[in-house]
Amino acid sequence: MTLGSRGDMEPYLALGEELKDAGNEVAFCMPEQFRSLASEVSVHFFPMTHEYLDLIDSPDVKKITGQIGSGFSRIRTLFKLLRETRTIQEQLIRDQRDADSIFKPDKIIYHIKCAYPVMAALRIKRSVELLIPMPCLLHPVVELPAIGMGQFNNKLWNKMSYKLTNSAMISQAVIGYGNKIMVEWGWAPMKRKEVKHFLLNKLPVEYAISNRLFPRPIYWPDHVKVTNFRERNKTKHWEPPKDLTQFIEKHPNPLYVGFGSMINAKPKEVGQALLALSKKHNLPLFINSSWGGIEIESPLPENIFLVKDIPYDWLFSRVRAVVHHGGSGTTHSALRFDRPQLILPHIADQFLWNKLIHEAGIGPLGFPIKKFTLSRFEEKVLELLKY
Repeated sequence: MTLGSRGDMEPYLALGEELKDAGNEVAFCMPEQFRSLASEVSVHFFPMTHEYLDLIDSPDVKKITGQIGSGFSRIRTLFKLLRETRTIQEQLIRDQRDADSIFKPDKIIYHIKCAYPVMAALRIKRSVELLIPMPCLLHPVVELPAIGMGQFNNKLWNKMSYKLTNSAMISQAVIGYGNKIMVEWGWAPMKRKEVKHFLLNKLPVEYAISNRLFPRPIYWPDHVKVTNFRERNKTKHWEPPKDLTQFIEKHPNPLYVGFGSMINAKPKEVGQALLALSKKHNLPLFINSSWGGIEIESPLPENIFLVKDIPYDWLFSRVRAVVHHGGSGTTHSALRFDRPQLILPHIADQFLWNKLIHEAGIGPLGFPIKKFTLSRFEEKVLELLKY
């Protein structure tokens, strides 16, 4: 049971495939747009409203994820979205309950964005487990603040940041959206202290993260584990087109550049910078324009190839290095093939992966996408190519 973009689906699909291969019956509850993707693993699919992903693609959300406008204007937009999306959030909870009621699983493994599993665990004793593909979200890390709470190396602030973010999550995402529906269902409303105790002291949690980047803190409780990033073999359902294989043969070990589902305030400038960099240094490129974070005009030089919706486990085994936004999935896919990485973070956990990749000696320290310039980008790419 998971919410988000394509990258938020993959760890759950990988775990589902693993459980299915072990003889278990598996179902997925995801946004409707991922029905076809989920069918690669299981015939059992229970959709959540398409409105959630439609919202992610809206101008207001793009303004936040792309860091477009002032910080104050983005905060104002965020609070506007929280008010306007209540009906969507409530429908997501109802969709999640429908999936549980129909499939009747022995266990629900869920994403932290899903509120129903917490409600069901506390009121009808459903067995649930949280799968998180990034650290610094729920359980405090002494050396790092919670996601989205700055990059300060202050242990007192770090500790406080988790209290603030956990309190906000419980108040808004769980109790704020859930209690009204629980009353409709005849369930007793949740209390903040009750939810907090469950999340931190009772709920089994798997952080699906590479130990190479994030070793498990020894002070975490026993019911919290760090495994490894979960990734399935996506090439089983895909064949490379002929023009792609011909490009690789002619231009071996190109540089990959792509920002996933992220956008930014100057996609044309990014595209122009890539063209200039490729020409100046005779550098072959794979460019993934994806959701619009890179705008590049045709015709392209012969040493640049545009890709879209391509399995990273095929692509990253054939590139020299990877420039990306710093999503957990992309970070771990590149890490799997020991490819040097340059991260240009946009939001949230991407700043953390930038820090962890650099500290692990896998690539240079990137800069926020909102500070993009050709000279700064060129300097970092040349540094990347020395790894």
